[in-house]
Amino acid sequence: MFTYAMVTGVKNGWLEEKTYGAAARKAWLTLVTYINDDGNLTEVCEGTGTSSDRNHYVNRRRITGDLHGQAPVIWCAAALLR
Repeated sequence: MFTYAMVTGVKNGWLEEKTYGAAARKAWLTLVTYINDDGNLTEVCEGTGTSSDRNHYVNRRRITGDLHGQAPVIWCAAALLR
C-alpha cells in the first residue's frame, strides 16, 4: 500500500518526483520479486486482529496468494499504467 501511495502521489504531482520517484520505482521493482510463478504474492502477513501482546504482531504467519496482499499489487500496476 505504501508503494501504491508513492506511485499515485508522484503521478498526480502530490509528491515531488525528484524526491519520491526513485523510491517509488525501487519499491515497485522490489515488490514484484515477491510474485511467484503462479502470479501470487508471497510473504503476505495474515490478518492481525488486535492484542496488547507485542508477540501477537511480531509472529504473524506469512501467506501466499492472500487477496489482502494481491489487491495492493494490482492497485500499483494500475497506477503505473495511468
